[in-house]
Amino acid sequence: MAAMPLPIAVTGCLAVLAASLGVGLALRRHAAHMTEMVGMMTGMTLGMMTGLAAGTWLGLGADMFISNTAALLIGVGVGVGFGRWGGLMGMLEGGMGGAMGGMMGAMLGVMVRLSPLAIWGTAALMTLLFALSLAGLVRLVQTRGRRPAALDPVCGMEVDPQTAPASTVYREQRIYFCAPACRRAFEKDPERYRQLAAAPAARLGREGQPARPLTLTD
Repeated sequence: MAAMPLPIAVTGCLAVLAASLGVGLALRRHAAHMTEMVGMMTGMTLGMMTGLAAGTWLGLGADMFISNTAALLIGVGVGVGFGRWGGLMGMLEGGMGGAMGGMMGAMLGVMVRLSPLAIWGTAALMTLLFALSLAGLVRLVQTRGRRPAALDPVCGMEVDPQTAPASTVYREQRIYFCAPACRRAFEKDPERYRQLAAAPAARLGREGQPARPLTLTD
């Protein structure tokens, strides 16, 4: 079976890891403005794509056990580390994404070791997909990080008012939810969540003005 020289495979894996860590550290300046959903997506994307690309590079030059184990650890470490911006759910999603990406990448790398063309073509393709994913993630965080975050009063999750899947108006205040289920729970007993949802700056100054979202800065 053909194989990529191991030093080159390891170098490719380390380059992927370095690029992922560099992007993740660069995104730290947006961490304070991330909603939990964006934090979860950051952890999952970095974990899965880093594990996938690193696993592919290692699988092209090493055996299944070594490449699988190393890529899984890399993917989980990156996913959990940067997924913490999305809270506990972000760490869980990042870890699971990293584990899946690492295992799939290692399997792919070993399976395509049929010819030099297949080996180098796969390495180039996965590196390109990895780079495009990181570029898309940076763009997402930059654009979403500038928007004010609204607070779901039921579960406490931060949501983007422009993309929130559900909202309602209660006592002249627009309230946003992470899911329709949270809205239904709120509408059944709104007073139960009134203390968390209420914010003086979010209330109407006078009758007839449009309601505005409750944000973390209120």
